[in-house]
Amino acid sequence: MPSWSVHKTIYRKLCSEVLGFIIWTPGLLDKIDKIIDMEYGEHDLGKKPDVDSFRRMLRALWLEFGDIYDTLTGKLLNADYFDKLRLEQEALWNFKLQQRYMLYIPDDVLVLVTLHHILDTATYCLLNMYPPITIDKSVLIFECAKQLLHHYVDKLKEFKTMRNSTFDQVFNRLIDILKGKSREIYTILTKYLRSKGLEPGYGSDALSNLLHKYVKDRGYYGIICVNDTWLPLAAAVRKIYSELTKGREVIIGFSSSRGPYPLIHERLRASSVKELFEKLQLRGSE
Repeated sequence: MPSWSVHKTIYRKLCSEVLGFIIWTPGLLDKIDKIIDMEYGEHDLGKKPDVDSFRRMLRALWLEFGDIYDTLTGKLLNADYFDKLRLEQEALWNFKLQQRYMLYIPDDVLVLVTLHHILDTATYCLLNMYPPITIDKSVLIFECAKQLLHHYVDKLKEFKTMRNSTFDQVFNRLIDILKGKSREIYTILTKYLRSKGLEPGYGSDALSNLLHKYVKDRGYYGIICVNDTWLPLAAAVRKIYSELTKGREVIIGFSSSRGPYPLIHERLRASSVKELFEKLQLRGSE
């Protein structure tokens, strides 16, 4: 998915060009991507379908950027990292503390982490939707991202901004903003993919789907030969994609029979992911 520098480029672009898109929490721009992808021992913290991942994300954001709201005094405590850890432990055994204190996470923090997940997912869609999405249809990458993140949006519904909007409404607004700038963001993301030797539409999941269909339609067995090594289809896709994106040629053998040394009924040779896609499409239509 996009490098942190690409994320920051888009964050800053929205800050400068979109009315009301403001980041005020100190250090947020510099730390948010690291926290979500690495700092707390989990990549894409909060994006996974399980509820616990989302809770771990909220805790990380609270520890790094949040505060504690005292319902008795109606004030924030201005708690530092260690104050929050201490009160968290005390509240585990004290129900009265749980009732008195509420966790506070600034709006811009939740907005930015949501944007992080949208951009990651949109890049996945750009890479794996085949036929490739063109710049003229660039809004599709954000429509795709919206569909794939429905579980994340469901969890946001229980949160409200300081202006009393729900965060699922904020999510939809972000999608609309990104659609409005989809051509510019498409250009940024495509440039990044090409710097990594990748092309829109030619991702590993797109290749997996195409190979699975090819094997099924032609009646081949689900073990295929990649450069003289027989592999289950999922492992074969990983091997093929890795070799091709490194600029190495692959020779793929397909067989209709089982056994330790099955007879190869068809071979395909390719030097790039795009070339392999074209050959699979051409032969698949025969």
